[in-house]
Amino acid sequence: MIQVLTGIISGILSLGFSLMTLIFNLVLAIIVIMIMTAKGRNGMLWGIATFFFPWMIFIVLLIPRKIPKFKSYLKDEPAFAGLNPVVASIMGLAAIVAKSDGHVSTKEIQIIRQYIAMNFRITGSEFNAYEKAFNYGKDHPEAYVEFARVVRTYHNRRDVVLSISYLLVSLVMHDQKMTDSDEKLLVKILAELGLTEYEYMSIKRYFSQNARQQSYGYDSYNGYADRSRASSVDLVSKYSKVLGVSEKADLMEIKKAYRKLAKEHHPDKMSSDGMPEDYKQYANQRIVEINEAYEYLKKVKTA
Repeated sequence: MIQVLTGIISGILSLGFSLMTLIFNLVLAIIVIMIMTAKGRNGMLWGIATFFFPWMIFIVLLIPRKIPKFKSYLKDEPAFAGLNPVVASIMGLAAIVAKSDGHVSTKEIQIIRQYIAMNFRITGSEFNAYEKAFNYGKDHPEAYVEFARVVRTYHNRRDVVLSISYLLVSLVMHDQKMTDSDEKLLVKILAELGLTEYEYMSIKRYFSQNARQQSYGYDSYNGYADRSRASSVDLVSKYSKVLGVSEKADLMEIKKAYRKLAKEHHPDKMSSDGMPEDYKQYANQRIVEINEAYEYLKKVKTA
């Protein structure tokens, strides 16, 4: 009897251990799928391999992010031979935007050089090697779709896309001048990068001369410049755009959108070391807007 009971207990423990191992391997596989997908690799393939061989997690952590390659007509273009496609694409996009007014100024070159140096540690002669990619962008503005695809594929983090978008807007608005044609091209490029309309308006407002008093009656630091003149309908419409939700969204949808944006725009992510001080100020301003929008809409929905 004791032997039978011992056998049953042993079997239960063995089954429990096997079940725990199965769950552990499954969780590990899911984590690997997420990591490798973010790196541009075949997440499912690596996940399955890790499920059967858990030790592969150590290999996964060492594998770098996959650098996307140019497709179509840019694949064999001599201007990009030997260059990092991501950096070359950013240079190409910067060139297209900088040249939108007909010429590229020394100030614009300085802005681009600073961004590349801070984010990719590329300076001096190495930076000069990317001049051919820059010149190609100046002469072929239609290539912005492919440039944006490469950047978007590699940098699938929201904070990085925002920093690149900030660079492009700064090239157009550093002198506080932007024509309709400049803006039309800029908006098309930012849309290809995945920037929302409100995110673009937020960056644009930051650069505007009258940013703190104008732009939809909104003050970048203090919310609506004059709340007494803004109706509750206007405020709901405005703040719904900030969070990217419908004006009829319920509290659960609002909370979900807020948490997602708060995570993506956290100052620790957006205000990374090496970024220009004005970008850090913009990043802080952005999270203030998101928090303000959430607090107002939450108050309205629970009233």
